[in-house]
Amino acid sequence: MADEEKWVYKKSCRICDSTDLVKYFDFGRMPLVDSFIGAGEPGDIRVPLEVMFCQNCFHSQLSVVVDPKVLFFNYLYHSSVSTTYSLHCAAMARELKSLFRNRANREKLKSLDIASNDGCLLKEFKKEGYTVIGVDPAENLCKIAEENGIASIADFWGLDAAKKAVARVGKLDVITGTNVFAHVDDLHVFLDAVYYALSDEGVLVIEFPYLRNLIQDTEFDTIYHEHLSYFLVKPLLTLFSGHKMHITHLSDMDIHGGTIRVYAVKDGNTTIPIDVTLLQKYVDREEKEGLHTLTPYFNLEKNAQRVRTDFLEKLRELEVQGKKVAGYGASAKGNTFINYCHLDKSAISFIVDDTPHKQGRLYAGTRIPIVSREWLKKERPDYVVILPWNFKKEIMRRNEEYILGGGKFMVAIPKLEILSFDDKIK
Repeated sequence: MADEEKWVYKKSCRICDSTDLVKYFDFGRMPLVDSFIGAGEPGDIRVPLEVMFCQNCFHSQLSVVVDPKVLFFNYLYHSSVSTTYSLHCAAMARELKSLFRNRANREKLKSLDIASNDGCLLKEFKKEGYTVIGVDPAENLCKIAEENGIASIADFWGLDAAKKAVARVGKLDVITGTNVFAHVDDLHVFLDAVYYALSDEGVLVIEFPYLRNLIQDTEFDTIYHEHLSYFLVKPLLTLFSGHKMHITHLSDMDIHGGTIRVYAVKDGNTTIPIDVTLLQKYVDREEKEGLHTLTPYFNLEKNAQRVRTDFLEKLRELEVQGKKVAGYGASAKGNTFINYCHLDKSAISFIVDDTPHKQGRLYAGTRIPIVSREWLKKERPDYVVILPWNFKKEIMRRNEEYILGGGKFMVAIPKLEILSFDDKIK
């Protein structure tokens, strides 16, 4: 199958269906960030990576949609690898349990996680006493979750998957989706399925990167083919209102470089009151900062070019000094960054990753080898670039021996930083 047969252009806004879309960032053709290549395997799939702004509802989205079967059927990212994310999940499970503290059958709560991965989040819900079930299209991840006692359905989320879940456990009190909503092409189908599966007094809780953070902190590396949408609050309110649901409140979360958590219920559900003042505060802030206009979006590519220039100049300086540079974390965002900088293993000799399934493979597009942490001891690079900068503290804590031995970590986003020993505990 030719590369062009694996993707299609999206010509209208997935929220309001407007065709008044303006391109504001063009990466050119980029590899699929999670298609890790084995030795001797054929070349990378390269797909246009462009971001569009809807001038009608202010939503941002990619110009093309890659066949989800290509992206997700054998997914190598395991949520449980990150201690930071695991702790985030535990806190989330506890908080959501408190929403039902006045409910008579609180001990019989049921939870479903969309794109449940290896069951990292549902494991925490299960500890809180929930009956749990997950839905994920990656059969390899569902198998791992099942082995860990998490009932799982190997499927993409939609009405069929919703019916399967309800048939097994009944209507759900809590439906969660962390870092999946941005992956969805048809958001209307997604919400229709949620409406079917959710109990009348249940709550939907979704988390995704907030476009405001992306723009303000130049987090352009979070743009890749899996992330079809980049959300603001104002278009979200429009989206939910068309599906007999409404957003009750929002929370800013520090994880992943700036995440927003959205709580939504069915119209008529008054068990979780709506915070109108808070919702308006978010919308007003977006408008005040110009996020409902094109100007800050056109500035994003200029700022990304500045980040790239600063980083490449530093690499050239280190090369002149004879320093060896490696990477840490074969993440999706790291792949966007490395390919945007047009680097290969002559500049970044290898990338350490703590996910065993990635080790021994090659980073898509660059063919940089992915290796285990033992390579830090074996090769002793002078500098290590932390590619998933959102987990920099966790990565540095895990590698104290490398730092004490004189090694240095650095990050490139939002600005170039050489991290000191003290930074690992700040």
